[in-house]
Order: sequence, then C-alpha cells, then structure tokens
Amino acid sequence: MSTLSWNCRGLGNPWTVREVKDLVSRKKPDFVFLMETKVCRIHAERIRVDLGFDGLFYVDSVRLKGGLALLWRKNNTARLISYSKNYIDIEVTMSGFPKWRMTCYYGYRECNRGAESWDLLKSLAPQSTLPWVMVGDFNDLLFQYEKRGGNPHPNSLLRGFRETIKQCGLSQLPMSGYQFTWEKSKGTPDWIEERLDKVLASDEWCGIVPEAIFINLLTRKSDHSALLLETRNLCRWNERSRRFRFEMAWLHDEGCREVVEKSWEEKRSKGIQ
Repeated sequence: MSTLSWNCRGLGNPWTVREVKDLVSRKKPDFVFLMETKVCRIHAERIRVDLGFDGLFYVDSVRLKGGLALLWRKNNTARLISYSKNYIDIEVTMSGFPKWRMTCYYGYRECNRGAESWDLLKSLAPQSTLPWVMVGDFNDLLFQYEKRGGNPHPNSLLRGFRETIKQCGLSQLPMSGYQFTWEKSKGTPDWIEERLDKVLASDEWCGIVPEAIFINLLTRKSDHSALLLETRNLCRWNERSRRFRFEMAWLHDEGCREVVEKSWEEKRSKGIQ
C-alpha cells in the first residue's frame, strides 16, 4: 500500500496535472491526496477518470482557495470517518493488513493560527481507536533544524506542536531524501527552506507496518515536494526484521538517558559489550 501526498498549488495548471499523472504513473500509489486544488469538483472528477482511480472524495475550494482531493485506486479500500476544509479522515482496508486510520491533513497557513491547528489535531485523536497515521502539509515545524534560512521559528510554536502530537499519541516518521519539503525565494539571499510536510503515526500503526518508507519526491515546478508513504511488499513483522530507528525528539525527554543507561547495564550483565 502506498500514499502520495502533495500540496499541488492548483490543478487548473496543465503542467501541474501532467506532473500529478507522471508521479502516479511512476510510483503507482493506492491513494493520492492533493491539497490546494483550487478547482471545482467536476475538474477533480476528470482527473480521477484520467488516472484510472475508482474513488474520489472532494472538499470544495472557496473562491479558488484551498480544496482537498483524496483519490483511491480500488473501491472498498476507504471508508469516510469525517472531514473538513483541513482534513479527510478515512478507515483503510488493505489485503494483508489489519484496518487502520489515515488522516490526510492540511494545516492553517497562518502562524498565528497555530493554536487552532493544535486544537483540531487534539479533537481528531479520540474519534477512532484504530492504528493511526497522518500525512500532509502541516504548515508547522517540530524542531529548529527543520528550517534553513530566515529568522528562527518561534520556540513557543515548536513546543506547542511537539506537545500536541505527544498528547495525540503520535510521532514523526523519519524521511528519506532531501530534508526540506518547501522553499521560498530560491536563489536569492532570502532563500528559506522548511520541512512543512510530514508523516505522523501512532505506535500501533508502526507495529503493523514497522518497515514503512517515507520518501521526499522533489517536484519540478511547485514550491512543495510530494511525499510518498510506501508500505507495499514489506515483510510482516518479526523480531529479526525489526530495525531500530533513533528519533531526535527523544533527546528532549528527560527520562531518555536513564532508560538507555539501564538497558545498557542489563546487556552488560549478560556478557554483551
């Protein structure tokens, strides 16, 4: 199973539509989530037909602003849980895996609406008990290293977003490829790059697909990269195939050092150096 997510900045542009078709042709995702579509529902339906997908759920744009489209390749793989102009929340049924929940998310663009975004995420958390993954453009950062250029991101916003996803039982998945997903003023002294697009997941979801791959796909024209969350053809979980991944967020947990030292001493007592 794979999901392609992209803030495409408008499906009214023929070049953008061609790039969507090219990405789908090359990566063959089961789901495609498009943000800032800026077109009417009929236009999105034509694209669904052109791509050969069975399903489409569309959230209309307002005065050619916003707009969300979620497409799925085969019927009976997605069941709508809820939606708004900021997200589409579905239950996913795929052969070989237990059911899980996927929220395709588009956060508020304005920095002063950070608290609204966090409240929205918190309100979504209790709506389902299924293993949970979120993908999309969060328009938010977790750490200072997720930004290059310009002024530092306000620490209060970093802290607020980190506390929110922790409260929701989510953590950020590591990303392969270039580490920034959005840019502004490239080639000038004001060039800014940020990692606004993310995949967040619960421990339960990671337990179902422990070898999930999250890839940054650089695009030709848009200021946003496309994301590919790939779980197809992965081995089922077992102790031998499980890999350890270090998450930088652990460094901010006061109990991290104690846990590492305790584990290390236990292994040493068993003769492991």
